[in-house]
Amino acid sequence: MQSSRKKFTIAAVLVVVVLLSLTLAAPFVQRSLFYPKPRHLPPVVSQSTEELLARLQSLLERQAPLVARELQPGLSADQISALEVKGQFHLSDDLRALYRWRNGVRTNSTSELIPGHRFLSLDEIVLERTLLQGQLRTATKVQRAAHSVFTSHRKDWLPILADGAGDGYFFDPKRLENQGAFFYHFTEVSWYVWFPSFRNFLAGAIEGYESRAIRLGTNGTQLDQDFDQMQKIWNRLGMNSENGK
Repeated sequence: MQSSRKKFTIAAVLVVVVLLSLTLAAPFVQRSLFYPKPRHLPPVVSQSTEELLARLQSLLERQAPLVARELQPGLSADQISALEVKGQFHLSDDLRALYRWRNGVRTNSTSELIPGHRFLSLDEIVLERTLLQGQLRTATKVQRAAHSVFTSHRKDWLPILADGAGDGYFFDPKRLENQGAFFYHFTEVSWYVWFPSFRNFLAGAIEGYESRAIRLGTNGTQLDQDFDQMQKIWNRLGMNSENGK
């Protein structure tokens, strides 16, 4: 019994030592493995954010009226600024325009702006950041070390459209647009699609609706998509991690 306890203690100590060692190397590990930057990005689309949002609004009203009805009214510039202060981040001009247009979907709504992804309100984003900061303050040293190595690169990410399982479309206020500040991330395989601007994402969503690659499913309430067609659209307007590192 004592031998087993001794082995367990040694193993626990080794885990702590490894995590602490990796913590020191965390910035390099994160850059090279978990959160690289794209080497190059496609051109930014020519339309303004306001023009693109007007087109999207029209498409939603015609092709997905249930989605259009679930969108909350937009925020004023002062309301956006107040939430930025509370959340301790700064949105890009494009994303400020987005939240002036609509403040996400209603809190209890399961409606999706694009298939599999719910458009979060700015209030929800701020609340999520506050909860995460609280969890980190009460975490153990080992938990904080593990977070520093494996997930601290996500601490500034704002989940603009989320799938409910930790993946989705994010904005990193600490990156420049030409560094892929707005991007899609799929954690399980560390897959990224970086966009040179949020406007490129909007253009892709609009093209998806216009081409019917995004459409209402057979039940008439949830969105469906032609995955292969949408991948071609996203890869044309952004740069994926398979060939963009």
